[in-house]
Amino acid sequence: MEYRFYAVPVNGVIRYVLLLALLLAGMPQSHAEQDTSVDRLLIDSGIDAQMPVFEKMVNAALEQNPGLDQEEREVLQHIAMESLRPEVIYEHVRIGVERVLQPGDRETLLLWFSSPLGQRITQLELQGLEDGVLSALKAAAPALLADKERMQAASRLDGLMQATVLGLKLQEKAMQANHIAVEIAAHPNAAVDTAALEAQLEEHREPLLQLMQQQTLLSLAFTYRDLPLEKLASYESFLSTSAAQRYQQGIQTGLLAGVDGVLRDWESGVRDYYQTEKATPYGVGYSRRSVPAR
Repeated sequence: MEYRFYAVPVNGVIRYVLLLALLLAGMPQSHAEQDTSVDRLLIDSGIDAQMPVFEKMVNAALEQNPGLDQEEREVLQHIAMESLRPEVIYEHVRIGVERVLQPGDRETLLLWFSSPLGQRITQLELQGLEDGVLSALKAAAPALLADKERMQAASRLDGLMQATVLGLKLQEKAMQANHIAVEIAAHPNAAVDTAALEAQLEEHREPLLQLMQQQTLLSLAFTYRDLPLEKLASYESFLSTSAAQRYQQGIQTGLLAGVDGVLRDWESGVRDYYQTEKATPYGVGYSRRSVPAR
């Protein structure tokens, strides 16, 4: 929107300025004045709220580790809270997105995410992160699996988002975090040997991929279950655009880089704990008697 200023009599300047201020206060910002930063894009699309997911995945892996006693598990969960920091991962995502977007992409993406459908999509995706969703998904699974159109739409969305591939990579990195803890617990001063884990993952990658795909498709169908199919088709069209594909690429590249970064902090924190634990009865720094409740 372009605003033109015309000459007015000197004695009317103040009144004119006040009137103009009142008018502009009630108008939306011009496109050039709107916040088109990558941060605004990540917030409007709900990506910023998804950064704690990796810590939750690591904690789930720790919960399922039969080799940890309860006190040890609580200490490791505290280390996870301190080292697997969402803000660190977010910064990598921001940089990853910034690197791949081309001129005009941010404005195009922000326009879509600010639309009624874009806002509804973001709302549904954030609801999928809430507590209690897993039990609701299990209850809805039979009906969803029987809905061929929904499942086919979920499959197309998965292809556009590469959600299965990303999910498997994150799951493997959560398993890596668990492996780091086990290795360092046994040998606090030795380098972590990942050869056995890598061989195991390679051997089971295909069945793991199939399982992840089944879970991903069901999760996508559940997330968008209340969205009419024609709205889902509109979402598919948006995800097919070059701007949206670049955005997805930047998010995933940045997310994985951020996870690798916090995993280094995780390894350092775990090693500090076990080296101290081996040296003293209760340890210093990560004392079992001083771990705060989460």
